[in-house]
This record gives sequence, C-alpha cells and structure tokens, in this order.
Amino acid sequence: EIAPDWRHPGGETARALARGDDADAAVATSQAAIGRPLGDHVLTDSEGQTVKLADYRGRPLLISMIFTSCYHVCPAITQHLDFAVKAGREALGADSFQVITVGFDTPVDTPEAMRQFARKQGVEDPNWAFLSGSAETMAALVENVGFVHFPSPRGFDHINQVTLVDRDGVIYRQVYGGAFELPGLIEPL
Repeated sequence: EIAPDWRHPGGETARALARGDDADAAVATSQAAIGRPLGDHVLTDSEGQTVKLADYRGRPLLISMIFTSCYHVCPAITQHLDFAVKAGREALGADSFQVITVGFDTPVDTPEAMRQFARKQGVEDPNWAFLSGSAETMAALVENVGFVHFPSPRGFDHINQVTLVDRDGVIYRQVYGGAFELPGLIEPL
C-alpha cells in the first residue's frame, strides 16, 4: 500500500502499478511526455553548484532518474548507460551530447550522495552530471519527463527509462530497460 503522505503527479498510475493492476500504465505515462518542452528546472550538481536545465540546450541531452540507496537496479542501469554513452561518443564525437543522472529521492540523494554514486559506478565522463534537487523541483521534473515511481519495500519501484531531449529542449524519445539495445539510444542522438 502507498504511504498516505506520498504524492506523485499522475498518482493514479503509480497506485495502479503498486497494486500490480497495469504495468503498461507506466509506459503510457512516460510516452505521454514525448513532445513536451523540458522545463527550466533548477538542480544542484555533485559539487553543490546550481544548474539550470535550460543551460543544456544546444546539444541532445540524456536524462536518467535513479535513487542512490538502490543497490541493484540503479547501479546496473547507470553502468549500462555508461557503456552506451561511451559507444555513442565514439560514434558521434566526445561533445555531441550531454548526460545527466538525477537522484529523485530528495531526502537521501544529496550532492555528496550523487558524487559517491557516480564514483561507485565508475562514471568519469566530463559531459555527464549527477544532479539532485528540492522535493518541489523533483516533483515537477518527474511529471515533466513522465517518470513513474512509488515507494516499495526495496525503497522505490520505478520505470527504467532514459529520456532523450533534443537540442531545442523538447522530449524526443524514451528508451526503456536496464540493458537496452544501443541503436535505440544512439541512432536518435
């Protein structure tokens, strides 16, 4: 059962998923974000500096949502994304796109936690930032990109998605799974 104080934009979808009623609802929520402009959300990088998502316009942007206290799925997703990013950089050029990983568990995913998470996953890409934000900012970003998550005994259950934002700041595609096929991410870049 979902904790009564838990709030999520599109909460009915998440509640249905929590009951196991409709796993396809998460994908529908995610797909509905395609074509939306990415809001100018203000986050904090792993060094404590303020970052505006509008500053990423001009090159495609990949957004991955994780929670740092996850010990299985989120690290595996990040490591596979790192593999895909390296392949994309080799094919398209080192500065051809940017990547952000955002910690959605706001009480836990501090700049320091994000820095440690990046280090543990071995991510050393200079065009990849690990970001955190306030609860209000995170709620707005989660809704904006169509990311569905809800509390569970493991911490959270969530859709495994990478959101591809085009150079103009519009959500272009969602890529799903912890070990997605590389062309599904690299070709649209």
